Amino acid sequence: MSEMDPREVEMDSLLRRSMAAPVPSLRPDFDQRLMGELRRRSQPSSQFSRILLAGYGGVSVVVSTVVMRGQGLGWGATAVMILGPLILVATVPWVWRATHSTTRHIAR
Repeated sequence: MSEMDPREVEMDSLLRRSMAAPVPSLRPDFDQRLMGELRRRSQPSSQFSRILLAGYGGVSVVVSTVVMRGQGLGWGATAVMILGPLILVATVPWVWRATHSTTRHIAR
């Protein structure tokens, strides 16, 4: 067997210590606390938050466009890659509401 490089010995030691450590676990009430936090945060956001989110989205679109064009992609491919996910995000909630309202009426 060949001699191990000092870095490999250090990595081996680190991995052995990591494998010997106890397995982490979540607290028993984690899911309840998470759902409570999500409910609290899903309250209607303030006007400033909406403006900030819209600004972030706009900057993201501009930066993505510049990067894709800089890599030589045409305008068509760039538009599809930016508008495709936006259309998907806009239509999924609509489809979800439409299918779930239908199943609610059928179940009654």
